[in-house]
Amino acid sequence: MLDDFESVSPTAIVTAYPRQFTDIPYEKEIYEWLSDNCNNNDIKLNKLLAPEIEARYKLTNKILDNLKITQVLELAAGYSSRGIIYAEKGYEYIEMDLEEVAKNKVRLLNDITSIPNNLHITSGNALNYADFEKCGEYLNKNKEVAIINEGLLRYLTFEEKEIVAKNVYSILRKYNGVWITCDVTPKKFIQKQNDFIPDFNNNLNLVTSRNNLTDRFEDIEHINKFMKNIGFKSVEIHKFIEVKDELSSFDILGIDKNSADEVLDSAIVAVIKI
Repeated sequence: MLDDFESVSPTAIVTAYPRQFTDIPYEKEIYEWLSDNCNNNDIKLNKLLAPEIEARYKLTNKILDNLKITQVLELAAGYSSRGIIYAEKGYEYIEMDLEEVAKNKVRLLNDITSIPNNLHITSGNALNYADFEKCGEYLNKNKEVAIINEGLLRYLTFEEKEIVAKNVYSILRKYNGVWITCDVTPKKFIQKQNDFIPDFNNNLNLVTSRNNLTDRFEDIEHINKFMKNIGFKSVEIHKFIEVKDELSSFDILGIDKNSADEVLDSAIVAVIKI
């Protein structure tokens, strides 16, 4: 079963590639390291993904900043620079990802910078509650925690999504706080994404068999019902387009700033509370 989830790991490179065409710190160095140290010859990469990936990154950060929660657990953190950036700001930051990605993350950060004591990178599977408990050794029980994930639930079946959601709920019951995720974006987003980046999802299917439309939420009502069945009390929705004016990738890549509006308007970040 673990090998099945490891098949999703290369998608971390799919999203690392377009982040280098943004003004996000460390992303160029991260992708250069990945190019030199990881075999990605079989992965089709696309610059046009940059506005979407930059928007979800910056919107998630904006929400986190507004909440003023300084203890973060990021699931399936991949090769994102968020952990190192927020640790440098003084946040207590824990990243959890599958073993291969977690090991690579430690190596690459040690090569391009130094890992501060308040950034903890640990291997684990979000479907395994024991791995969440391992992260607990880095968490202060007297402080709220923000749990973040980008690009995790979309690759899981609804049965697996439920397991992850229950694990997150259990952690938030213990520490209080909030769950911030873009992974509940409804099905209509895929059509808009396909219109903007033809063949992207077909190419992603060659990377992982877990990119299935049947495993996506139907709409906002479906998201609310699913989360409330777990026990969450509220789901607040933010659209990627909220940060359109903050995106640097349009100018860097010479893309029409209005060309991605339908994609950015259909993709969401949910703020979920117990």
